[in-house]
Amino acid sequence: MDSPTTWVRVMVEKATIFRKVMPMAMENLSIAQQQDTLWYAHTRGGSYKPKVRQFDVGDFVYLQQQPNDTLDTSSDCTILRIKAIRPSSVLEL
Repeated sequence: MDSPTTWVRVMVEKATIFRKVMPMAMENLSIAQQQDTLWYAHTRGGSYKPKVRQFDVGDFVYLQQQPNDTLDTSSDCTILRIKAIRPSSVLEL
């Protein structure tokens, strides 16, 4: 890369690739933005009702544990059974 002609050749190649790929990338961004707009309108329009989870005594549930830090990639799948449901909607596992 010490030669100016090599730099010119590399930059021409990059510009050619950029000219080909950028319209596709911009189209993908436009599609994603449209989907996000429609989803926002759907969820904020008043007709969207999220699922309400119903638990019963004896159901099995996963215990979600927060990692100690962002570098912790380990994941435990602790499965517990519901022993009781308190009036305050707290599950006793």
